[in-house]
Amino acid sequence: MKPYPHTTEALLLKRIHTMMGIRLIMVTLFLGLPLLFQLETLSKPLTIRTFYILIGVTYGLSLCYALYLKMKPPSAPFVFFQLAVDILLEIVLISVTGGLGSPFPFLFIITIVSTSTFFHHRGGFFTAGISTILFGIMALFQRAQIFPFENVLYLSDGEIFYGVFLYTIAFFTVGTLSGRLATRLREKEIGFLDLRVFHEDIVHSMPSGLITTNLEGQITSFNRSATEITGFRAEDVIGKTWWERFSWQDIQNRFHDLAATGTPQRFEGQISNRSGNPCLLGVTISALRNEQGMQTGIIGTFQDLTEIRNLEEAIHRKERLATIGEMAAGMAHEIRNPLASLSGSIQVLQNELELSGENIRLMEIAIKESERLNTFVTQFLRYAKPLPPQREWVNLQTLLSETVQLLQNHPAYSHQINIVLETSPEPLPAFIDPDQMKQVFWNLGNNAHQAMQAGGTLTLSLERVQQEETAGGDFLEIRFKDTGKGIEKKELSNIFEPFFTTKSAGSGLGLAIVQRVIEEHAGKISVRSRPGETIFSIRLPFSSTPTMSYNAASLSENTKTDAQPDEAFDDSAAPHFTAADKS
Repeated sequence: MKPYPHTTEALLLKRIHTMMGIRLIMVTLFLGLPLLFQLETLSKPLTIRTFYILIGVTYGLSLCYALYLKMKPPSAPFVFFQLAVDILLEIVLISVTGGLGSPFPFLFIITIVSTSTFFHHRGGFFTAGISTILFGIMALFQRAQIFPFENVLYLSDGEIFYGVFLYTIAFFTVGTLSGRLATRLREKEIGFLDLRVFHEDIVHSMPSGLITTNLEGQITSFNRSATEITGFRAEDVIGKTWWERFSWQDIQNRFHDLAATGTPQRFEGQISNRSGNPCLLGVTISALRNEQGMQTGIIGTFQDLTEIRNLEEAIHRKERLATIGEMAAGMAHEIRNPLASLSGSIQVLQNELELSGENIRLMEIAIKESERLNTFVTQFLRYAKPLPPQREWVNLQTLLSETVQLLQNHPAYSHQINIVLETSPEPLPAFIDPDQMKQVFWNLGNNAHQAMQAGGTLTLSLERVQQEETAGGDFLEIRFKDTGKGIEKKELSNIFEPFFTTKSAGSGLGLAIVQRVIEEHAGKISVRSRPGETIFSIRLPFSSTPTMSYNAASLSENTKTDAQPDEAFDDSAAPHFTAADKS
């Protein structure tokens, strides 16, 4: 026999604890009270000793049962063992207190009902049969007058037969009725369980995060979508106060407004997810009411608006770029051509005139500033009207290796900085524009150098990240990690904005161009920073072509090698940042 197949472990444990509690109460009342009141009918020495033994055994076994449940989960054999011990103790008690004339045969009925609760109608019927057999054997012993116990009534054959017959009818009647009742209760329990599971499936299948709290703001439920959005598991947040767990003061104010007015609140707010990254949420909270209409808590639904907001910002940025692009052509003709003439004229004058003293310094300043202005215009045009990528299959590991060589051989390179390259043992090809991507790598590496004035380690890593098809496919991730002072939190959201710089000589276009190039390659770039560590991560879509084969050697041949990086990313022109100086 097995317990109900739909009975959960928690429910089975609760029923076992209930049965153990009822057993202790019954033993205390039915055996302890006769001893306390010193009843004459139950005052024989053997009876008194038996009562004490049965009380001690019951309490001792209950302690053993409790210790067992602390170490192992409840099971059907464990329940069956308890019920079998109960029947044996009951037959001993009935035998000692008069057999057929005992006042305790009704205890069999209680055990039959208990068995039906755990093992339904089969268990009740089986226990009724065992009780009848034991009761009949006891009656035969009583008829043969071989009882060595006290208080035993010796009855005639007819009285014994009639007594056994009555108790047999009672046992099987109780077993049948309690079994049917238990079966019906089980069916209702299964129905309620299925309904609860159905409701839970609905809640967990919602695309929006769902959270409920009590009136004090302590979280009582947290669905699967809420876990996916925030990264926190239900066990991490249940029982915690909503605004304290997510460090979100605004939700507390909204919570109090809702509690005071009962009016649903709709708002947006930003939290930090489990990984520490910002997450923009659109939240709606309303009152949670019971059947009587009384407010018992708060129910909140929320959606992750981070990607939507990023898309909106990308659209706005593209709109701004379109406007800037229209101005770029006119600016190129109106500024660059006169600037070239001006720069050439100054250089001619420098060669032909004999300057001395302060005039030499002024001439150098004029040439330097004209070159700086030309570099700025070049960067601006590259950002506003970039050339379409000239894609080819390139081994990214080779491209990163060349970037490391350029950084190490550049005059501005500090030998206090250690460069580490971590790559995959197998070639990782990408269909990209090698010149544009080389400019991206140079700019990020150069910025990392500038961030580590006192020395440190720059780690370049490349790996293929495999994902399920539903997650968007595999991608290649390139990381530039430095051990500099880091970027201040208030500046993180602006470092990719054009013309954002904290340097007096910076143009504020370096990282904006980096982002533009990555986006032109259908990739993404992100940054995480804290004191002592800054990580720029580039994700490019991974794809392979069946029409061509490639290996490390062939891919290396496809990668161009230049002695110096592109002019737009030269140290004097590219923007750099440190903890207090970023572009």
